[in-house]
Amino acid sequence: MFTARPASTPSGAPGGLAPEDAALTAAVLTLALTGDFSDLERRIISLFRDQYPRLSPLDEATFLSKLDSAVLRVQSGNLTANAAGFVSGALIPALPTPDDRLGTYRLVFALAMADLNLNQAETNFLQTLRQYSGIDGTQFDTSEQTVLTEFQPLHRAIAAAALGLMVVTADGKAEESELQDMRNSRSLLEPLGQLDDTQFQLIWDLSLVVHDRFLLDLAARTDFVTNVVANLLSSREVRYQAFRYAASVATADGDIAQSELDMLKEVLHALGMRDEVGDKLFEEFMARVVTIDGQPRPQ
Repeated sequence: MFTARPASTPSGAPGGLAPEDAALTAAVLTLALTGDFSDLERRIISLFRDQYPRLSPLDEATFLSKLDSAVLRVQSGNLTANAAGFVSGALIPALPTPDDRLGTYRLVFALAMADLNLNQAETNFLQTLRQYSGIDGTQFDTSEQTVLTEFQPLHRAIAAAALGLMVVTADGKAEESELQDMRNSRSLLEPLGQLDDTQFQLIWDLSLVVHDRFLLDLAARTDFVTNVVANLLSSREVRYQAFRYAASVATADGDIAQSELDMLKEVLHALGMRDEVGDKLFEEFMARVVTIDGQPRPQ
């Protein structure tokens, strides 16, 4: 999921923006289209930078300096208000080859999908890149599939963590103990259990973004489980792991909110696990429940 980077080599282009500067500006612009640009967005760009090969050889200090310049370029130029003008007037002229343009597209698409969703602004930006690139559309389709395949483990991990957050916040709040249980119980779920602490922190932060952007609405939560989680966690074993993870956290202290209980039932149904095995799994965790909303559980 997280790969090493080759040794540093110089890069550059005469006139206008250097290709790597243009690509980094496009990267910053992609994430700025959704809202504020923070330290998390910087970390996300660093994670996906290898999608554009010219960024890979840069040493860390050079990369961060160029990233700072790209952030300033987007902010001072108000590029979010004229993304199409940036693409046609600055980005495409700075990318000399089809490989440069496809690599930049892969970077932009990977960043846009970091929250498991393409919003309208991101979709429009990707379409503008396609429009001005002069490259056959099938190559972009292939690039998107390559990104989705390469980062499927990452997307699964984000979806799994967001699922846990969705369950423990079903009652409208998240106790610090519940959030800590989510961190401590990550070994229950394969996509999370393989991560070290630094990697998990990034996944955790991204899952919070997914939760806060898309999962505060009840209908959106149902759509997320049905259309995102079920697709990413496609094997039955991983779905069981995901349910165990969410249920383990929700029932850790012996008390569960009725809304969390209802959410667990909904998750079980949306993941296609309402069978004898799924019901047995549900009852396994219900056996830990002493109280519901602070009241003794009916027997």
